[in-house]
Amino acid sequence: MQAIFHQFTPAELYIGISVPKDTVPDNATESPVAGFHPTGCAFFDLFLGNLHQYGMHNSGYHAAKLGVTKTGFYFTLQTLTGMTFTDFSTAYILLMVNDLMKDKKTDLKVIAHRLGFGSYSGFYRFMIRNKKEKPSWL
Repeated sequence: MQAIFHQFTPAELYIGISVPKDTVPDNATESPVAGFHPTGCAFFDLFLGNLHQYGMHNSGYHAAKLGVTKTGFYFTLQTLTGMTFTDFSTAYILLMVNDLMKDKKTDLKVIAHRLGFGSYSGFYRFMIRNKKEKPSWL
């Protein structure tokens, strides 16, 4: 069933870890917050801020950060995006990975930690599973 309202995709929300000045239009009423375009939905904007700050965690972790039930969080996110939590967060984290890996000076272990992975091996497995390649600088 097609939604009668706009559903957000990770690619249209993501700006970057460091927000370049040229991505903010001159006539913008609100400036981008923490690397993503604000949606106007406080729940969703808080979740995106948490995703930027804490990185890849399960839905229970993010639900607890927002103070809602895991089930309520899951269904609200699915309604707003048309994607499951896993699909949305994976796609969003991959956008963050592409952005962070442009800086060749940053150690891959630092990138893994920044994205919320407990170890480099977890990050490595995530990249193999979702990007079908080993982590390396772009």
